[in-house]
Amino acid sequence: MNTKLCAAWLLSVSTLAVSTLAATPAMAQTAGQGDDIVVTALKRETRVQDTPLAITAMSGNMLNNMGAAGIADVARSVPSLNLLASESGRTRVSIRGIQTAGEATVGVYFGEVPLTGPAGTTSDPSGSTPNLNLFDTERLEVLRGPQGTLYGSGSMGGTLRVLFKQANLTKYEAAVDAGVETTKNGGTGYSIKGAVNVPIIEDMLAARLVLYRQRTGGFVDDPSIGRYNMNSVMTTGGRLMLGFRPTNNLRINFMGIIQDQHTGGTSLWAPSVGTYTSGLRIYTPAIDKQKIFSLDTKWTTPIGTISLANGYYRWDVRQTNDNSDNYQSVANSYRYCGLYQNTYSGSLLQTGASGTTTSSSNCASSAGGYSSAQLRANYLGWANSQMPIGNYQPRWVENVTNELRLNSDGKGRLNYTLGAFFENRKDRVDTTVFAGVPGTGLMRDPLVDLGSRFVRDVINQTAQFGELSYRPIDILNITAGLRHYHYKKIVGGAYLGYNYFNGQTPMNYTEVNASADGFIQKYNVELKPNRNLMIYATASQGFRPGGANLTPGIPASATQYQADSLWNYELGLKSQWFDRKLTFNVDAYRIDWTNMQTAVQATYGNFSYISNVGAARIEGFEAELSGTPTKGLFLNGSLSVVYPRLTADQVNSEVTAAGRVGNILTGIPRTTASAGAEYGWTINSNWKGMMRADFSYTGKMTTQLNPTNALYRTYGKYSQVNLRAGIENERYGVYVYVRNLLDASGLSYYSAVSGTPDYIATTTPRTIGVNLRGNF
Repeated sequence: MNTKLCAAWLLSVSTLAVSTLAATPAMAQTAGQGDDIVVTALKRETRVQDTPLAITAMSGNMLNNMGAAGIADVARSVPSLNLLASESGRTRVSIRGIQTAGEATVGVYFGEVPLTGPAGTTSDPSGSTPNLNLFDTERLEVLRGPQGTLYGSGSMGGTLRVLFKQANLTKYEAAVDAGVETTKNGGTGYSIKGAVNVPIIEDMLAARLVLYRQRTGGFVDDPSIGRYNMNSVMTTGGRLMLGFRPTNNLRINFMGIIQDQHTGGTSLWAPSVGTYTSGLRIYTPAIDKQKIFSLDTKWTTPIGTISLANGYYRWDVRQTNDNSDNYQSVANSYRYCGLYQNTYSGSLLQTGASGTTTSSSNCASSAGGYSSAQLRANYLGWANSQMPIGNYQPRWVENVTNELRLNSDGKGRLNYTLGAFFENRKDRVDTTVFAGVPGTGLMRDPLVDLGSRFVRDVINQTAQFGELSYRPIDILNITAGLRHYHYKKIVGGAYLGYNYFNGQTPMNYTEVNASADGFIQKYNVELKPNRNLMIYATASQGFRPGGANLTPGIPASATQYQADSLWNYELGLKSQWFDRKLTFNVDAYRIDWTNMQTAVQATYGNFSYISNVGAARIEGFEAELSGTPTKGLFLNGSLSVVYPRLTADQVNSEVTAAGRVGNILTGIPRTTASAGAEYGWTINSNWKGMMRADFSYTGKMTTQLNPTNALYRTYGKYSQVNLRAGIENERYGVYVYVRNLLDASGLSYYSAVSGTPDYIATTTPRTIGVNLRGNF
């Protein structure tokens, strides 16, 4: 760990603790501090400090004062929460280092709806994280550690919940927010957002409507195809919330969300080409469209609250990628020269029974009257004539979820949560590999199809779950949870032609099935001697479903992969001091992860597929501190240290992958830290001022498991400072802000592939802006 960083963090803790001793009892209301936020992480309302798990909560006020428009804007303020950004706005979210290809490792909920991205050709839905706008949000909750019993599959690392403001049945409300900003060496951006709440029938029926449009300025250029600031993003959306309370003990909430996000091009750039300059030769825009609808019904009865959560969403993504460098490298190796000669040019090479070339697959020997040099020159000349090459991938996922629960009120000695869950998810991806136009990167017209295919998935999941808590004495509470799950997954698809760059050969529609069922457990002991102190210990399981591979060149035994699972052992302390003006929470954990789902390379073709290889142990600790040392001042800080390494070689009967015992898991920062300070003061009887500063640090990450790998790179190790200041009253506010004050170019993603230049994604350069707010 960075010793200077640790020392600085500990010094800030000590300084805050000492200053708090002399503090006044005032609270920094504008900060919306997390310790008094009421959350529903346990499916019932509890105060954060009364919730026996590692949880970070942020109120809507705090999100506003941080200037947070999306999840990425708050990630570094939450211990162990990591967003691994790649190209075209795609991100992979992880908590506590639980991160590999396959089904999601973090449950992402908007309201009561869990969102999983499209699986794509490699059955990797965890590669896409929804990025809905956070305007008019009630709170954000991040539950760290597996939440398998209450939240099911996909929550093996933790759960992230976004709770939007519900319709207010009693008051008319309105809010507007508008801003403009400019990015150094990049473009300009703007935002306009509005919300209105109307009680239609007072105390019974109300509607809340939110509309927004936001543009972020890009900063990556690609002069070779005439594109500048091409990674700009335009987001347009709306949200309708309806609240209906026909009786005092029945409440029905409807949520409808529509959002379209258009990304102008890749955010990856190549240092070998130039700073913030991409060397891609294909134009790579992306379109992301989401429609989410939910109905949340809660009925209060003498035995508890009966909840019925019905959800539906449709998520469409259209993306274009550049294959030029990779395919050029393959062509230069002549790997599929034989396949090309046999099926395209008409030359007669030796072939095997399967129709693929054998000893002459790379045209290393003469055949059919042609010399090896002639065969290779023929193939390479054709390959070069197709450059640049891209692939166009429209993909979608459609999901229906239903959950029925019975919750006790949490007031008695015995409390319970009982429920049942059902999910039906379908997705599909179509891939067209095409020849592009040199100089523009657009698709040639008419289309030159270099190898199309499609893959579709259907997954059905059912579960029954329950948690029982018993408080034998006032200071002790014991909880046990159990979830039974069953899933069935079908993966089907077809290969519609030859691809002479990756070895694809035509294949009729084929399906592969996988299914499993099992149990997930949780045990928790909570000791709370007084209101301001809690010690808890947890042993909990997490899992995610297995699946099936539809990948050429793999043995039949590798077409299915199993669920992977883990055990988490955690000890935590939650405390408040000095009349609750100082809050300090800390936890330590150990995770044992077995049967890991991992992306590996096929022996034939350059496709990847998922296999169960290796095991890992992840150990770490997390700390959070917040306090109000003086009137109007709110301070907060967090620290996370994680040690994730393999405990078994990545070897099974079909796979010998790179990882060996002791290798550090990739893409996971070993240390993250954050600190924030917010101060509000009175200017006159009508106006007050506010200032906020946020600091975050991201530690070292690696691209490969094995340090001896030629593609092993280190990245991360960067910090960022944001500032925000303004004047405000009860109705209006004017603010100026600077993101990335020191203009740090932090490496947040690193792509190193054999035979191609390295590409990186970095933090956005210094951005300066102003925004206006109004509440009516």
